[in-house]
Amino acid sequence: MQLDFDKIESILQYKFKNKSIAYQAFVHSSFANAEGIEDNERMEFFGDSVLELLSSEYLYDKYPDCDAGQLSKMRAKIVSADGLRPVMEKMDILKYLQVSEGASKIRKLSKKIEANLYEAILCAIYLDGGLEAARQFVLRTLSESMDQAINLIKKDYKTILQEFCQQKKWSVNYQFVDKTGPDNNPLFKYALYIDGKYVSEGQGSTIKQAEQNAAKTIVEDWRIY
Repeated sequence: MQLDFDKIESILQYKFKNKSIAYQAFVHSSFANAEGIEDNERMEFFGDSVLELLSSEYLYDKYPDCDAGQLSKMRAKIVSADGLRPVMEKMDILKYLQVSEGASKIRKLSKKIEANLYEAILCAIYLDGGLEAARQFVLRTLSESMDQAINLIKKDYKTILQEFCQQKKWSVNYQFVDKTGPDNNPLFKYALYIDGKYVSEGQGSTIKQAEQNAAKTIVEDWRIY
């Protein structure tokens, strides 16, 4: 099946020198198996690494005051399936992915299909035009997401945990454990229970801080980004 490279290149704002590399980026494994050709899964693998490098580079330069943990959280959100899906939907390029007739519904059913195609396209651009061409593509498509990435870590830990547990339909409760020290310099200790089970404790000079620290422990231990 022939692809409309003029339209694809117009969407991507990149003109391929090697059309065969570009074509392979759009070959889903179902189509490859049916046609006896190579799919784009190796390109997805490589593109994932290129995306991680270029997004890390951008975030590292843009947010010099953020530590490694904060940068990791921002990057994880940007390059996730949920992060890349709206970017791909805006480009309206998934329709060009070559799938077999029996797997035609996979475009709607797969949760990672947009992200996988983005990574394969990025790999194709990198292989065809080098790192700078790949960097410019990432900047064109993800700069808005990366510029707003700081908002991903502004929420307090209690809110992050609460939103996560709401999705799981788990209850979240903080219970007083102890208070030590003088009234002018108290130290509060609160326990955190999720769905009725004790999971952590936190200490702080205020009740709010103690609860935040209890939530922070779980957010970081469970890697809730």
